Amino acid sequence: MKDNKYFIDTSALIALNDARDQYHTEARDIATTLNNCQFFISDAVINETYTLLRYRLGFQKAAYFLQTVLSGDSFVIADVTNATRLHTQGILEQFSDQKISYCDALSVAIMKEMQISKIFAFDHHFELMGTQLVRP
Repeated sequence: MKDNKYFIDTSALIALNDARDQYHTEARDIATTLNNCQFFISDAVINETYTLLRYRLGFQKAAYFLQTVLSGDSFVIADVTNATRLHTQGILEQFSDQKISYCDALSVAIMKEMQISKIFAFDHHFELMGTQLVRP
């Protein structure tokens, strides 16, 4: 059976929603290959994405994103426990020589806990942390 679980990062969500984003076309191409997939997301990614969309593209675009994530069956919002936060801290310490955000390290911690190997993202740091970026 094909693994259809993917984590999704802010970089992909912004690229999908902003036609001016450098990865917009590539993001759209990738998205068309991910039909019938289950996307996992964290509150941190929702926060980051909503805020960037709000500041860059306005309330309507940000609100539409939020409504899509919260009301659809395509997104599973991952629970974050204290153990997940401690795992995140360990990842940040392990890669202290890299400029990795808490949000990105949290995403990787969740992925490892949920046994998700692929992430829809455009940030090379995810590969450094042992995950596989989805390519078109």
